Amino acid sequence: MNRRHISFAIMLAISPALSLPSFSSHASSNITAEKVIKTSDVAEGFLNLYFEPKEGQLYLKIDHLNQPFLMLTSLPQGVGSNDIGLDRGQLGRTRMVQFEQQGPYIVLKELNTLYRASSDNKAERASVEQAFANSILWRGKLLDGKKPLVAINDLVINDLHGVSDVLTARKQGSYTLDKQRSVIMPSQVKSFEQNADVDVNLTFTANKAGDLVSQVTPDGKFMSVRMRYSFVQLPQETYQPREYHPMSGYLSDQYLDYSTQVDEPIVKRFLLRHRLEKVTPGDAPSEVVKPITYYLDPGAPEPIRTALLDGAKWWEQAFNDAGFINGFKVEMLPEEADPQDVRYNMIQWVHRATRGWSYGAAVTDPRTGEIIKGHVTLGSLRVRQDHLIARGLTSSWVDREAAAEASMALSLARIRQLSAHEIGHTLGLDHNFAASSHNNASVMDYPHPYIRLENDKINIDTPYTEGIGEWDKYTIAFGYGPQSNQQALLSQALNEGYRYIGEADSRGEGASHVYASLWDNGGDAVAELIRLEKIRRHAIERFNADALLADDPRGELADVFVPIYLLTRYQVEAAAKWIGGTDYSYQQIGAGLRWHFVSPTQQKAALNALIASLSADSLLVPEDVMQWLVPKAGNYQKTRESFQGNLGVITDQLAMAEVMSRHIVSQILSPLRLNRVNQAYMQDAEQLSVVKLIDQLVGATVYQDLSRGDSLGVKLRVNAVVIEGILNAYHHPETASEVKAQLLARLEFTVKQLKRRSTRASEYQAAHYDWLYQSIEKSLASPEYKIIANPLPMPPGSPI
Repeated sequence: MNRRHISFAIMLAISPALSLPSFSSHASSNITAEKVIKTSDVAEGFLNLYFEPKEGQLYLKIDHLNQPFLMLTSLPQGVGSNDIGLDRGQLGRTRMVQFEQQGPYIVLKELNTLYRASSDNKAERASVEQAFANSILWRGKLLDGKKPLVAINDLVINDLHGVSDVLTARKQGSYTLDKQRSVIMPSQVKSFEQNADVDVNLTFTANKAGDLVSQVTPDGKFMSVRMRYSFVQLPQETYQPREYHPMSGYLSDQYLDYSTQVDEPIVKRFLLRHRLEKVTPGDAPSEVVKPITYYLDPGAPEPIRTALLDGAKWWEQAFNDAGFINGFKVEMLPEEADPQDVRYNMIQWVHRATRGWSYGAAVTDPRTGEIIKGHVTLGSLRVRQDHLIARGLTSSWVDREAAAEASMALSLARIRQLSAHEIGHTLGLDHNFAASSHNNASVMDYPHPYIRLENDKINIDTPYTEGIGEWDKYTIAFGYGPQSNQQALLSQALNEGYRYIGEADSRGEGASHVYASLWDNGGDAVAELIRLEKIRRHAIERFNADALLADDPRGELADVFVPIYLLTRYQVEAAAKWIGGTDYSYQQIGAGLRWHFVSPTQQKAALNALIASLSADSLLVPEDVMQWLVPKAGNYQKTRESFQGNLGVITDQLAMAEVMSRHIVSQILSPLRLNRVNQAYMQDAEQLSVVKLIDQLVGATVYQDLSRGDSLGVKLRVNAVVIEGILNAYHHPETASEVKAQLLARLEFTVKQLKRRSTRASEYQAAHYDWLYQSIEKSLASPEYKIIANPLPMPPGSPI
């Protein structure tokens, strides 16, 4: 995690605009500090703020010069688009700043916290401070008078959150801040005991509206959002930072300490965590001085509210087990409390136009890693996706009341888990994407609903694990418990077989760790794929209109079918990691540090299972089910959640097959995966080779029987996807030269085979073979050539 950002997990990176505005909105020179104080609305607290209503000017009393504090931005009102990523409640960058006086001017300086010297030698500390630049964010002139007042409109009417940069990055065009349409919101100028907040309504304009902006804004050329500037008091320096350990399971921050000896690491890393103290210090259990308390947004409706509270309370057990009696609490936000007060850790219920990610973020002290405020953002539409999946799985149930109850129960079970997960981030915890492979040991994994097939009926009565896992108890004990116990905890984690793998080798298509995947289940990803595929086929073959909500027209059924047809999409990703897959640990003791490729048997089993998922038996939808999937009715239209196709409004069977097969093929032929397959084979001839992989893949698809029948179209489309997948891997810049040589040889061999088959095939089949080999030759000569010119998009899967 970049130490300059407070965002945890998968939050979008915001690039703040640091340039100073080119205008000044200072009041006229004859205004004195005393006159401003008399005519202004006052907010007194950590900082004293004065809003003068006639001039619309905001003034700040400069009480503490040369004293560091935190400044951060947030969005109390978001844009409402998951794709843009500027959501209500989003926290931006945290900066450590201080006011300094230079003659008649006050400047706001951002301090450089990355480079330090912890030495007692003042000269040594000064040498580091003078070696690296700071950033002046703003300059204002003091008013005449006895009170040190300065106008700050041109500080806060500014895009320090980086909204325009985000819009540019999301290809929404060139939006710029319109200062004439931007104002301070007087009712939202507040000052509390430990923080002061100023809300501004900023309007961004563009000559041409961005498509995504237009979807969520009345007039896409004028996008107005509320931005909040929070000035936060730094906590007392009695907090003791805790050194980061790679097996801790925590998020971390870091700095470079130039006062360290040459034989010591210059980079210092520390955990992010809350301050938590016992009434009776020591290793024995004790009540706490002040519990870590989270407050739920009262805007969350029932039954969501109760589910969120229940999931949040799971953490009580972890802190009690770590010896902090009543160390964690969760409550509804009291009516008299203001969620802007930094003393309140918040769980916020946020709406968007489309379903999107939830986040666990925090305001932290960059000096020590102390979490000052936890801030959870939960997307309200996610629960509807869980409900959609459950309805599709239970459409064949005869008892429709039981199906409705089971669908709601699954949805609320996921909400409980999601609440615990995001709060976990704000307690300092990182993702653990290997937890699902070890008895679902952590809520910090991404869980897929567990589905069973019993007595020829789908069962979803235990979709998610209830409560925190053993890994979660370990992490809380490691980060918050006595440091003297850490070595014993590490040994225990090793002995009990805990797995911890974070972001680096989990998310990407080329990730290699066989036990670290998102939205998967079980310790054997291949066996789980085979098991889940049987459930998928059962659900597909029995799918019917009972999956619809009561008032939905029949045309909406095709959208309910999407997550059922794609039910194995994430287990496919997990199984593919066994091809060229690796196993290793972050443990720093014992033999756990060694890494190795998984066995040839396991790699070949994974390839077999994935190729089976490419078969017509897997991809074909029965005709009677296809007939249920009628076109959208009236003014209903396809959305991003729908399968697109080449038949107009008619549901396209081959489009579904293309989307799923491309997903599988892209996983098998990931360039980094092929590189690992090749290196493993060079070390061990028993391992799977690139040649064997391609031959088996092509043999099961391109060379399969093409007799006419219901499955012919699926086979033809899959063949095109497979050949294009091999060509894409060959042309990909990440594919190693040794692998390119193998791929080229197999492509040239395939051309010869296709030419032979063309001479013996029927006219219809021959045309297909001719087109494939000619496409290979064209692509080898011109990489821009594509067999499928406009690949059909896969509907979004994450988050579920």
